[in-house]
Amino acid sequence: MNSFICAAIFILVAASVESMRDVRCFPPVNIYSSHGCVQDATSQNPNFDCLGGHFVRTAGINMPCETDHDCFSNMEPNEWCYSEKQGYQWTTAGCHCDMKLKSCIVQRFDKSYNEIQWAFCTPRNRFKCELIDHCSPPRN
Repeated sequence: MNSFICAAIFILVAASVESMRDVRCFPPVNIYSSHGCVQDATSQNPNFDCLGGHFVRTAGINMPCETDHDCFSNMEPNEWCYSEKQGYQWTTAGCHCDMKLKSCIVQRFDKSYNEIQWAFCTPRNRFKCELIDHCSPPRN
């Protein structure tokens, strides 16, 4: 009986922590199968987009989409506005609909690590070029 109560309390606490997560800071839970996407070990992992780029936490917002047109009015995450000055290169896609994630994302190329990164886009009316990291714990 005691172990049942402990298990129930654990489930309630885990559920409440899950509901308090800032969705901007985590990749989407649902992923979709698309023949145009990379078909390797990353294809079932929501931390990787359709092209195999890995997720970077930003203040971007998970906005559902069906086509690239749904995403064209959006911008890069606020934290990425100085990307080119910090050693990154933009990919050619801009904000677009990732077919695996069904979310508006933007990608950049990290020259230091030779990899593609992705993050959720930011609605144009919420875009403000800033370097604030909304998803990491404050530094002391």
